[in-house]
Amino acid sequence: MARSGTRFSSIVVGAVLAAIALSGCAADAPSPTASPSGGPTASTASPSASPTPTEAPAQANIPTDCAELGSADTRQQTVGDMTLQSNGEGFVRPAPEGATLALGCDWIVGDATGLLLLISTAQPDAVTAAVGELPAEGYSCQVSDDFGADFCTLPGAGADTEEMIVAREGVWIYMSTVNRNGRAFLSEIVQGVLG
Repeated sequence: MARSGTRFSSIVVGAVLAAIALSGCAADAPSPTASPSGGPTASTASPSASPTPTEAPAQANIPTDCAELGSADTRQQTVGDMTLQSNGEGFVRPAPEGATLALGCDWIVGDATGLLLLISTAQPDAVTAAVGELPAEGYSCQVSDDFGADFCTLPGAGADTEEMIVAREGVWIYMSTVNRNGRAFLSEIVQGVLG
C-alpha cells in the first residue's frame, strides 16, 4: 500500500512539474494573433474592395463660393453690377434624377436682368438620361468640343436670354440668363469645374 501511494505521489508530482515546465514555455511563446490575411473578425474586418458609387467624377472641382467662379475680370463683366440674391435653392429647373445642388448663385439687377447658376451632382447614368430628355423640352443639344461635354441651349424670348446646360459624367451645370450674355462666364465656370 505504501508503495502504490509513493507511485501515485510521484505521478502527481511529475504531472505538476510537467505542467509548470510547459506553462513556462508557453509564456515565452508569442500568443497567436489574427493576421490581416486571415479570416475577417469584427475588429479586423476591412472594408469591401468594391467601389462606392460617387456623385461626381474625381476630376470635378466644384467651388463652394459664387465669388470663386470664373476669372475675376469675366465675373465682374458678367455679374459685377448685380446683387447675389440667393443660393439657388428652391428653383425648379431641369436636373437629373437624384441630383444634389452643390452650388447655387442667383444674381439680379433691376427688374428684368439676372443670371441663375445651379451646379449639381448626380449619378453619371442619371445625368446621361436627363440630357436625353432635354430635346423633348425644346433644348438643342450637342457635344461641345470646348467642354468635352454635352452642351444644351434653350433660347428665351429676348436678346441674351437663354438657358444653357453643360453635363458630363456626374456633373450638371445649369445657367439661365435674362438680358445678360453669360456665355464667356459659363465657359470659364465649366473649365474650372470640369478641367
